Amino acid sequence: MKYTLILLISCFSTLSTGFRVYEDKLVPVKVSDEIGVSLPESFQPMTEEQMQRKILSARPPLAAYTSPDQRADFSVSASNTRWQANDLPILKDFYRSSLMELYDDVDFLDEGIRTVDKVQAAFFEFTSVVKEDENAVVPKPPVHTYTFVQYTIHQGKTLVFTFSCPLRQQEQWQPTAQKVMNSVKLK
Repeated sequence: MKYTLILLISCFSTLSTGFRVYEDKLVPVKVSDEIGVSLPESFQPMTEEQMQRKILSARPPLAAYTSPDQRADFSVSASNTRWQANDLPILKDFYRSSLMELYDDVDFLDEGIRTVDKVQAAFFEFTSVVKEDENAVVPKPPVHTYTFVQYTIHQGKTLVFTFSCPLRQQEQWQPTAQKVMNSVKLK
C-alpha cells in the first residue's frame, strides 16, 4: 500500500508539472567574444536548416539554439545601428510598434527597460497569435506563441535576444526564459 501511494503521488506530480520532471540546469554559452549567456544544458545549436525554417530574417542570427524537442528556441541577432545608448526609450517604443504589426494579436505580459549585466536593455514578454492566411491554398491553424525578447545597444549594434516556445508550453518555459535573459553578459 505504501508503495502504491508513493507511485500515485509521483504520477500526480509529473502530471501537474506538465510532464517536466526536472529543471534543466543552465550552463554558460559563449555566443561571441563579446556576448555570453546561460542556456538550458539540453539546448543544442540549431542546424542551418532549422534556422532557415524557424527564423524569418534577412540576416542569419549570430547564434540560435533549440530544445531537444525543437519547440523552445533561443537566438541572438545583431544589426549595425545608429541608435545610441540614450535612445533606448525611443528604441523600445519603435520595437513595441513593430511587434504589434508583426502579429495578428499580441498580449504584453511585461515590458520595460532594465539593467542586465550593467547594460540597459528594453524587453518585452508577450503572447501572440498569427492567424490563418485567408487566401492560403492549404489552411493552417493559428500559431500561438510565448516570447521573451530583449534589445540592447552595444558597440554600435542593436543586439536582439529572443526566447520563444508554443503558448501551451509557456508555464514550462517562462521561468527559464526569464533566467536566460537575466544571464546575458556583454564585454
